[in-house]
Amino acid sequence: MRKELAIKIVDKMMAEDKFSQWLGIETVLIEQGHCILKMKIREEMVNGFGISHGGIAFSFADSALAFASNAYGRLSVALECSISFAVAVKVHDELICEAKELIITNKTATYHIEISNQKNEKVAFFKGTVYRTSKEWEVTVTNNESKQIYEKYEEVIPNDSSIPKNKVDLLFPELSYKIVGVAFDVYNSIGGSHKEIVYQKSLFQAFQDKKIIVQQQLYNPVIFSDKSVAKNYFDFLVENKIIVEIKSTERFSKANFSQLLNYLIVSKLKLGILISFGRNEVKYKRVLNIDLINKEKEGI
Repeated sequence: MRKELAIKIVDKMMAEDKFSQWLGIETVLIEQGHCILKMKIREEMVNGFGISHGGIAFSFADSALAFASNAYGRLSVALECSISFAVAVKVHDELICEAKELIITNKTATYHIEISNQKNEKVAFFKGTVYRTSKEWEVTVTNNESKQIYEKYEEVIPNDSSIPKNKVDLLFPELSYKIVGVAFDVYNSIGGSHKEIVYQKSLFQAFQDKKIIVQQQLYNPVIFSDKSVAKNYFDFLVENKIIVEIKSTERFSKANFSQLLNYLIVSKLKLGILISFGRNEVKYKRVLNIDLINKEKEGI
């Protein structure tokens, strides 16, 4: 239960961390020595130049440093931190922050942290060293809590019966970020309230502009008794790894998830991403083909 313990520690930290709450930080992935966070830049976070105050990025990375280092269960505090800014951050930018452990000893640990925007541009680089105290976090995880933590933090699984016994690692994170970044590019360029076909054409062109390998309206037959009995057409297949289905709607329906999961099953792929272009925002959800992932893990 190391991962569940790490998540519970970070949940406890977040509950008492008023500043991280004010920043609007959300946890995407929590592991010992590793975490991924996200947040959105609001108007009250900009400086006199009309761009995000440097302290916002620093604080965002500092929170990632704290979560990744404390996730081991030992209270850890910052010793030394530094940051370099690469790209200006603006209001409404969606930021992703990833903390990776470089080295850990009994007394200290050092982390490299990168912050990216919705365009997958690296906007800041942070390095931090923490002192690992001898004090332990007073946190335990019961079997019931472990299940609750899984359901809260794991990727979207539309069918409750498909929840696996063992968690899976985040699949294709870098490619996922690129896909989502392209979707934000499209939305920022043409806005909301268009028909679905407009977003399909725009997204396909944006993938090509970014040199991302993509196939659109990909035909995939349903085979029964060696005969094709139905036809599926995926909106996009990206780098032969991820099915992308787009909707021009304000929210996802259960049918949307079921459709994408079915596409994953018949195509024998592990991951799909639903992207919704609403009137005022872009939403996305990752959907897993859990049965296939479990079979591969079990060597079936």
